[in-house]
Parts: sequence; C-alpha cells; structure tokens
Amino acid sequence: MKVADNLNLVASLQFGLGGPLDCHVYALRGEEGLVLVDAGAGHPIEPLLRNIEKELPGETVAALLLTHKHLDHCGGASHIREAYGCKVIAPAVCRQVLESGDETAIGLHRARQQGIYPADYKLRPCPVDQGVSDGETFTAAGIQFTALHIRGHSPDSFCYYTQMGSEKWLFAGDVVFYGGVLGVINADGSGMEGYREDLPKLGGLEIDGLFPGHGLFTLRGGQRHIDSAIRRIEEGFLGRQIGQGDVLF
Repeated sequence: MKVADNLNLVASLQFGLGGPLDCHVYALRGEEGLVLVDAGAGHPIEPLLRNIEKELPGETVAALLLTHKHLDHCGGASHIREAYGCKVIAPAVCRQVLESGDETAIGLHRARQQGIYPADYKLRPCPVDQGVSDGETFTAAGIQFTALHIRGHSPDSFCYYTQMGSEKWLFAGDVVFYGGVLGVINADGSGMEGYREDLPKLGGLEIDGLFPGHGLFTLRGGQRHIDSAIRRIEEGFLGRQIGQGDVLF
C-alpha cells in the first residue's frame, strides 16, 4: 500500500496486509535499495514477501531496521535476511536475544499462554549486523537515520528519525501512537517510569510524518500527537494507553 512517494506499507494486521500477527512493516525507498522498518511476526512470511514483489517490483531490500524485540516486530527478521541477504540493524540492547533466539527473554512463553501466538510458533534466531545506541546516527541504503532509545513500552524500544526531502519522519515502533497514545502493556519492563525519563527526547523534533507500529499514521502534524503525550506526563497524569476502551491497535 503506497503511503508516500518513497514509502509503502507492506504488512499490517490492522489493514489486512501480510500475516495476521504482523505489525506495520514500512518500506522506504533509498538510493541503494529498500529499507524495511520492522519485520512482522513471520507467521507466515510469504504474504509480506509477495507484497514487496508486487508493489515494489525490481527493488531489493538492502536493510532491515528493528524497533524492539517483541515478536510481531522481529519474528520475521531471519526470513527477510535469508530472502534478500540484507543488513539487519537493531538496538544493541536486544542484539543478544535476537541472535540467540531466546524465547524466554522475548516473552514468547507468556504470549502463548495468553493466546496471542499459536502453540507451534517458534522464534528463529537472526544475526544482527549492526547494533545501534541512543542518539546514534547511521546510514542504511543511502538514507540517514538517528536512533532514539525511548523506554516505556519495553526496555529496548527505539524510534528512528529521518528526513525525506523536506519532510521529517519518525518511525515510532510501539512507543507512541496517533493521538498521543502510549504503548504501556502488561509485560515485564513496560511502564511509565521509562516514558517519564525518555519521552521528552521526542520533543521539538518538528515531526511531519508519524509512523507507529500499529493503527493510524499521519503524513502531517505528527509532532502534535507526540507533544500531547509529553504534556500529559509533564502535568502529572497518565497518557492514553493502548488497550483502554476504544484505544486499540
């Protein structure tokens, strides 16, 4: 699904693209190929790969950026690396977990118990070619990104900031969603403490396009969604959170 001139959505459980467990998987077109942001769950991986082939014929995936180690974002990483021989870039804090395929550390056992993932789902280990740290600027497929470590949804959650022409874009993973919704969930390492300390890093970026890992995204005025969440925290209140009433991803 074309989102902008250089941006497609190639998987998403909400939009009926890719597999039924996939987060939003974005494909950016760079000078040296495509950059995918997140990999979906990989269960199955074939719909995502078909979407890339159909919507972006002749393009190859040069790099895969992972925002964090939750399965709907990283489970398809090894499949994509095998299919394209692409470079995998991930937060350094979750590199060991991804490379070892540690299902306990990634929370798969509990997710199976909750019925989120089927009993036969297995995490495939994935080599990580580059681990990134907070504030690090790097280039993938000719596109420059800045990695921003924003704890709260999970201890290893990262956002990726880039500028495409005159537009400033933020790929937010599950950190912050449309409407200033925060990604606090009932899982180890998720909570407001990380948000209180780290979310202000996203202030003042003048974001145009806000592209979260689920739900609505926007090409204009993305900063106001982020700022609304920051203000709520500064005022001493809890922000709107996924899973509350009509606030669903």
